[in-house]
Amino acid sequence: MSSPEPRLKPDREIQLGDASGVAQPARLEFKQGPNIANPSPAESLLAAEKRTLEMMANGASLSEVLNDLCASIDAHAPPVTSMVCLMNPDGKELVPGAGPHIPAALTAAITPWPIGPNRGSCGTAAFTKQRVIIPDISNDPRWPDEARDLALNHGFCAAWSEPLISKDGEVLGTFCFSYAEPRIPNSRDLELIQAAGHIALIAIELERSHRAPQKCSRRNQELGTETEKHH
Repeated sequence: MSSPEPRLKPDREIQLGDASGVAQPARLEFKQGPNIANPSPAESLLAAEKRTLEMMANGASLSEVLNDLCASIDAHAPPVTSMVCLMNPDGKELVPGAGPHIPAALTAAITPWPIGPNRGSCGTAAFTKQRVIIPDISNDPRWPDEARDLALNHGFCAAWSEPLISKDGEVLGTFCFSYAEPRIPNSRDLELIQAAGHIALIAIELERSHRAPQKCSRRNQELGTETEKHH
């Protein structure tokens, strides 16, 4: 990537701490060790991963889990606005799966969102299977011209996306961080988006593994019904 314009600046060092005012944010408090009041990002993300597993075990839907994760990131790492997109079964389009602070009009406008080499941060990340950093949406050629004003008018000037790739190499979605001003990530930002993407991937793969036996059971029931009809 060419050197960014001088007005681009790295995000400030993110410290995940207590926050309020967000509907049902994830509880990122880490209750052991010396840093109880101010957990480190690593400790907070470990707690977020544990909470995700607990929510899934307690029967929470994938949407609930991912929205909870996004809310926790937004609350504890301002001024980021996070979103998870999920891949359609055809593997050619993304649909928003979570993002409690993404404007509804924007969500509707990008449902679905085709993937490709120049389809914004999420579409490009899903297509290339690589993290995509767009420091300035206003002039980055990877952001499609027809959607540039859509993002800018909703207050998004930078977007970074992490592809969510299964153990089998299948792209299951993307995790996106958006910002209200042009910016480039620092090392801690990159660690955060990678960790958040990892947690989201765990939730998606768990949901898929739970859904597979149900599909098999329904298929067996359908086959059984068809067999009865022929007797």
